[in-house]
Amino acid sequence: MAYAIHLPAFDGPFDLLLHLIQKNEVDIYDIPIAEITAQYLDYLAQMEAMDLEIASEFLVMAATLLAIKARMLLPKPPPELAEDEEDYDPRLKLVRDLLEYKRIKEAAGELEQFYQAQQQKFSRPNDIAMYEHLFAEQNPLAGKTLADLTEALRPVWQRAKAAEQVRTIRRGSVSVGMMAGRLLERLSGRPDGIVFADLFDVSCGRLQVIVGFLALLELAKVSAVKVRQDGPDAAIYIIPGDLAAGEELASAG
Repeated sequence: MAYAIHLPAFDGPFDLLLHLIQKNEVDIYDIPIAEITAQYLDYLAQMEAMDLEIASEFLVMAATLLAIKARMLLPKPPPELAEDEEDYDPRLKLVRDLLEYKRIKEAAGELEQFYQAQQQKFSRPNDIAMYEHLFAEQNPLAGKTLADLTEALRPVWQRAKAAEQVRTIRRGSVSVGMMAGRLLERLSGRPDGIVFADLFDVSCGRLQVIVGFLALLELAKVSAVKVRQDGPDAAIYIIPGDLAAGEELASAG
């Protein structure tokens, strides 16, 4: 059975080396191998009840430090005769490995801080079902698009176009307020509402249909009327709501 070891100041041989370098306040690019190796071996001597796999990693690093220490005691060849940089300075590979490990450790620390910060946040779920109880009634046009409303207006438009006569219309003869007043008059006394297709008179021209449709939207906006459809292909009904709320709009016309 494998046991993970965690030392108070470090995990693994590279953590121990970084700890010793920081403790002695030495330059990582100019490691005093003899001093660091001696302290490293002292730490190994103090470790007890270690996992064998972890212990082997520490022992491999100890052997590496001793080998570097031995090479450092040998005469250095002239720089121009060295086959590679390590022949001139055997510490270079260890320094590169330490720097790479240090970068990874710092990145892991930043990720851990980010994780801890995110643990303190709670995002509100974007689920409309959680808030439906806050509304008085369900939207009667839920799922309907502009194309659906346009299709419902098509037969009314075609009927108005067929009945249209060429006439002169004075500017301002038809307004949203005027058409709103007419719609309110038709809906008063009709609690069951009127089928949308029958809402406009046969004699209404295209301009009156357009302005009347805009007036209907304005009345729905102030809850003076409500729109209901019992099924996907069922007729659309315009039902009286708070008719008094539309009187201001009608009086403006």
